[in-house]
Amino acid sequence: MGKFRFKPSKDIDDAGQTNAVRADRAEQAIREAFEIFPSDELQSYNAADLFSDIFHLCDRNGWEVDEMIEMAKANWKEER
Repeated sequence: MGKFRFKPSKDIDDAGQTNAVRADRAEQAIREAFEIFPSDELQSYNAADLFSDIFHLCDRNGWEVDEMIEMAKANWKEER
């Protein structure tokens, strides 16, 4: 598979939830979770840390992490 190019204006359901909006929402969640200032650059480990925290939430709520990952990957592939 070739290198994927981010399509910021793609909106799969015409509801205004473009990929840019989705990415902005994820960035905001990471910045708020770890108190990262807007002037500070995000690092890939910040996203990994948030994934880990979400996995702990899954454990606490009895949700299967592997199922959540597969569901999230399917959604992400459809939205790309």
